[in-house]
Amino acid sequence: MKEARAYESPLRAEQMEQTRLRILRAVTEALADPTTAEVTIPLVARRARVSLRTVYRHFRTREALFDAWAEWVDDSLRIHLHSYPERADRLPEFALELYRSYDESESLVKAMLDSKAARAVRKRTRRRRQRQFERAMSELTDELEPKERLRAIAVLYLLVSAPAWQAMREQWGLDGVEAGKAAAWAVRVLVDELNRNPDSIRDVTREETI
Repeated sequence: MKEARAYESPLRAEQMEQTRLRILRAVTEALADPTTAEVTIPLVARRARVSLRTVYRHFRTREALFDAWAEWVDDSLRIHLHSYPERADRLPEFALELYRSYDESESLVKAMLDSKAARAVRKRTRRRRQRQFERAMSELTDELEPKERLRAIAVLYLLVSAPAWQAMREQWGLDGVEAGKAAAWAVRVLVDELNRNPDSIRDVTREETI
């Protein structure tokens, strides 16, 4: 005798997913609110207009909620912020796509950058992003001394980041396409220089004598 399979209603599954998305959107709303000091489960439940039990049914802990929100942001931005290219020579192309995606989701990205609560969420995932970026840079930087390696990685990491996009927009009036071209150019120049002459990063503080 065959075991009866549990029937899963497509309508119920769709309703569950819609509730989950409502909760994640509520996290964004809370982060975008300048008066929000801390994003808590009760706050998210109120903004999503669901019960605490409903939030916990989808996300067992606050950390699980934040991790799911970060993944949802990745999908919303149409590019995985934590999935850098495997090689540094792909970073210019990555910068172009990243900056375009920032423009397409401007309000969401600004909420991530400007909200104190959002910065706390990004801080939780920063080390993971950094490790993936370090892997992308490994071929170029593994032979450098630790301080030199960190110097190279730090400046390239900044160029493929939301703060750089925001600075070019607000300080110089560049849209995502033009800012992306600027970032891609700078990344290409630095990657080419590290390939051609890795010693150049060792000499940046050396004063020439006449």
